[in-house]
Amino acid sequence: MENCKEQVINMVIINMQDRINSDDLRYLDNVLHNALYHFSVDKECTELSTNLDDNEYILRVFAANKKLEGCKENSIEQYVSTTRKFLEIMNKNYKQITKDDVRMYLALYSRDHKQNSVCNLKKFLSAFFAWVSDEGYIDRNPVRAIKGIKPEEIENSALSIEEELALRDAAERRSVRDRAIIDLLLSTGLRVSEIRSLNRNDVNLADGSVTFRSAKSYKFRTVYLDARAKKHLFEYLGSRKDCCEALFVTSRAYKLENGGMDAKRMSKAAFETVTKNTGKDAGIKQKCTVHVLRKTFATRLADRGCPLEVIQELLGHADPGTTSKNYVAKSKNRVKRACEQYLFAA
Repeated sequence: MENCKEQVINMVIINMQDRINSDDLRYLDNVLHNALYHFSVDKECTELSTNLDDNEYILRVFAANKKLEGCKENSIEQYVSTTRKFLEIMNKNYKQITKDDVRMYLALYSRDHKQNSVCNLKKFLSAFFAWVSDEGYIDRNPVRAIKGIKPEEIENSALSIEEELALRDAAERRSVRDRAIIDLLLSTGLRVSEIRSLNRNDVNLADGSVTFRSAKSYKFRTVYLDARAKKHLFEYLGSRKDCCEALFVTSRAYKLENGGMDAKRMSKAAFETVTKNTGKDAGIKQKCTVHVLRKTFATRLADRGCPLEVIQELLGHADPGTTSKNYVAKSKNRVKRACEQYLFAA
């Protein structure tokens, strides 16, 4: 149970989370804790204690703390919406939830959803209940006792070498911007949120490096362009007449607040449209999403003998298991080469 001082701090953080970024929110949290360290606010906060056990209140505190941890807004929304729906269906206060409630809910959910979706649901619920348990709101996490739900292995959706070549050829028949997008993605393995946030000054065409803040960890990461990506990006930037700082912009100009006209940063959906349409032009059956090109980048590096830790670093993964399990497609040829090198060597 949080004390009155923590309640006041949490209320400030909740009300400021939509106005300032994660770094500033963490700084504010530290300032408040330091400023109130030698003070007692028991008397002043007695009128604020009525919402302590309310589900919506605790979800707002949870969301604010996730933002303090640097969690992305989309991820926070998924954690909160999943937990809120669970609590509403159970029609209980979060403190009254038992492991049987969780087990029944997961069982009902599994009737209409695949195993991996059930695993994700459990992960979201566990994150919330682990947090309220760690913070002392409840004695134990009711999700922790649920065992035996394991994700199914999903076949990697990376493009074959032939499909990758066909995609590059199809890109040659599209605009200079689209060519640059396809080649940059195949050369760097960026997430769609990362390529969208790139600015012109993030790219050093002299050495082919691209440095930016990772979408997941917020740490700076550097990736590198191959010769083809450098060439097409150089041509695209040379063709630009706009003043927008974004690396990739819309084809049409939009009216600005000052009354002028200029291009604007492409949306995530626009990047997906470019990759999917280029894939259709290439005759590739599966949808060529940005994520598919990211997996293709990782698989191609592995095929060429690149160490896993390097692939992990280039993709911006914290866990090497994520890289090996979800991003590098299995390959009999790769296994055979490894056996010939290490097992059958004279």
